[in-house]
Amino acid sequence: MLWSQFARRYMFSPKSHSVINIIASVSVVAVMVPTAAMIILLGIFDGLGGTVMDLYSSVDGDIEIVAARGQTFDREAIDVERIAAVEGVEGVASYLEQNVMASSAGRRTTLLLRGVDSAYCNVIPIEGFVAKGSYDAIMDGDLLLGSSAAATLGAYGLGTKVELYSLNRKQLSSLLPMSGVSRKSINLGGVVSSNADIDSWLALCDIEVAEKLLNHRDRLSVVALRLGAGVDVEAMSATLQDIVGDDFMVRTRDQKNASMNAILSMERYAIVLIGVLIALVATFSIVGSVVMLITDKKRDIATLRAMGADSRLIYRIFTGEGVLLTLLGCLMGILLGVGFCLGQQHFGWIKIPGSSVLENYPIALSYGDVILVAAIVLVVGWLVTAFTVRTTLKKQS
Repeated sequence: MLWSQFARRYMFSPKSHSVINIIASVSVVAVMVPTAAMIILLGIFDGLGGTVMDLYSSVDGDIEIVAARGQTFDREAIDVERIAAVEGVEGVASYLEQNVMASSAGRRTTLLLRGVDSAYCNVIPIEGFVAKGSYDAIMDGDLLLGSSAAATLGAYGLGTKVELYSLNRKQLSSLLPMSGVSRKSINLGGVVSSNADIDSWLALCDIEVAEKLLNHRDRLSVVALRLGAGVDVEAMSATLQDIVGDDFMVRTRDQKNASMNAILSMERYAIVLIGVLIALVATFSIVGSVVMLITDKKRDIATLRAMGADSRLIYRIFTGEGVLLTLLGCLMGILLGVGFCLGQQHFGWIKIPGSSVLENYPIALSYGDVILVAAIVLVVGWLVTAFTVRTTLKKQS
């Protein structure tokens, strides 16, 4: 098209004044930097969000089955073998959990005690988060604590005695209140380090120990499932719901952590909105370059008009010039942003000091994010340029 040929000519040919070259170069850099920054920021956000969800997977199954009413249910109420035989289910584990009081070295705190069976580590990858001791200590009758919970109790060494207290519902009496409290002395066998939230309340022990302490013989709180790669979680959830019936509720990890997902989604929208504002400010640098170019090309505009060019053609020429500047800056920003993200993924340039879980800042490169950022920058750049050209040409006509 004719207007694009003029725009490319003005873009790449030497200007009559060096100041226009400088302003054009600054405009390209001004678009490049925020474009790269937005790609990197969204990559870091996606990386951290994915890492948070992965850390929660250290205590949650892909799908969990719980009682629709009450906190526990009879072990025989669910046909675990039938569930394990469903195509796409790669592991099934059961556990019993309840809040308990813990005491050690004169300190006290409240924990969520989870009694697990031997299949637990095959469904939930808790072994990878054991920072001290061994997961196998659970099967030897010992206790695993979250790192923050262990620090709160002053239980710093393996083998430290921890006292667990729970209400005994069968012996609860208003006349003798202490008779309604079950007590268990247990050794610390390991420390789990995943994230600050989980580490503050997590306690794992053998399910038989939990049954005795909580006085819940042959009772369960959750049946957790690990699904195979590529399995449709929502379809699997519906299939399992048909199997267990209305007395149970099937929930996915996303449903269990719905509030966390909502927060992450809102934060993402906020980042995109901030990105739009940054792109708007960045593309204002195009204004000076376009205005200076129009002023410099007054004679060319007059010549084009004398040769029969209408206002629409002249408008498109200089709008195309601004869009080309925006496009060049956007492409350079994409190369810089994608290059940084790939470098961080492969080489881990930026470290996280003092973290026992993550060595480097996690970053997840999404090509959907790249397309989104490019679209934001180009649309905002086109709108700003179009308004600038229209206003400038009206003043000069």
